[in-house]
Amino acid sequence: MTAQARKRNDPRREATRIALIEAAETLIAESGVEGVSTRQIGAAIGSLNTNVVAYHFGSKEALIEAIYRHRLPEIDRRRGELLDIAVREGWANDLVTLLRIFALPLYEQTDQEGRHSFARFLASIERAGMIATRGSLRADFPETDRLVAQMVALLPTASVTSVHGRMRIVVSMIQRALQLIDQEYRHLPGEADAIFEDTIGMAAAAIGAAHRKKMETMR
Repeated sequence: MTAQARKRNDPRREATRIALIEAAETLIAESGVEGVSTRQIGAAIGSLNTNVVAYHFGSKEALIEAIYRHRLPEIDRRRGELLDIAVREGWANDLVTLLRIFALPLYEQTDQEGRHSFARFLASIERAGMIATRGSLRADFPETDRLVAQMVALLPTASVTSVHGRMRIVVSMIQRALQLIDQEYRHLPGEADAIFEDTIGMAAAAIGAAHRKKMETMR
């Protein structure tokens, strides 16, 4: 076995890598992309090496991609599984069902403190104007694309820009609801579930609202 292969297969190295990914996800979720340094991420896992992030990932941007690749495979798989069930049971043309399928894996994912760390990380990425970093990986997670395409097919006739804007608004609603759950209802599962379901209903109403072509129609 070559030295490079041993390095790849070293369980201690992989454990450090995962610890950095999860620490970065939590810190970025709490403080934003610009509010967290690579040194802070290393310190969060107890590393005395100030260059530990650069050693494992090369840059903060590569670390952000690693967070996506750590979380999205299971989220994408779960969305595909739920969509297949909806198709079999005849619910694949129901917007509320599709939005629940989109959001449920985000609701199910929590960190060791019971917080929805990945959803909050995504919200920080959006605020930093870096959401295109998620879009660049679309091809690697086809089940999410399949689900979004099914939702878009049910929306009122609108421009591509309008549909994109609606989706971003809806995702922001879901992320904000999960943040609220983390802050106030994390230890009240019944209340948390109710807030989640209410959010799905509101999101469906928002994304499915009749398209307005002119501002005059709103006066």
